[in-house]
Amino acid sequence: MKEYILKRLAMLVIVLFGVSLITFVLVRAAPGDPAINLVGEHATAEKIEEIREKYHLNDPIYVQYFIWLKMAAKGDFGRSIKSHEFVIREIMERLPMTLELSLIAMIIASVIGIIAGIISAVHQYSAADYGVMVGALFGISMPVFWLGLMLIFIFSVKLGITPVGGRLTAGIELERITGLYILDSILTLNGTALVDNIKHL
Repeated sequence: MKEYILKRLAMLVIVLFGVSLITFVLVRAAPGDPAINLVGEHATAEKIEEIREKYHLNDPIYVQYFIWLKMAAKGDFGRSIKSHEFVIREIMERLPMTLELSLIAMIIASVIGIIAGIISAVHQYSAADYGVMVGALFGISMPVFWLGLMLIFIFSVKLGITPVGGRLTAGIELERITGLYILDSILTLNGTALVDNIKHL
């Protein structure tokens, strides 16, 4: 068991390294000059060169990667080009909503999967069994992003059952304790916010 866990951890490190390397190379290979994107095309040549030196953009790409990797290992992902805020701060701001959405989705998927599995096992080779099989194949083969957009279009845009986006309707107040709105609604006994947040999920 110990060896298995160590092997899986080693594989995780290798996969993370590979994904980070490929992502870094693809981003750097994209058209445009990162220094110009950062300061704007109307910046002086001196300012652009200053940015290149500051962020090691004149170094070979493998040197840039290892500098980035060293900083990332310390939790320093630099600043966002768009907002100029620290990337790690923006990640932490959005992490609670990501965890909340992922956890709820996992619970719903698990409940539906268990119920469908029981129906399929009890009524083997029946219409219900084949229906579950078709539904499972449909769910696996369907691109998640496309399915999500279609569900938003149907239930939010066309039927108006759920909100299009956001986490809470404007005007509804919620005391934020953990950043997980459902949990915060329960902890503060705020039923209105709880129901509204569930609708937004």
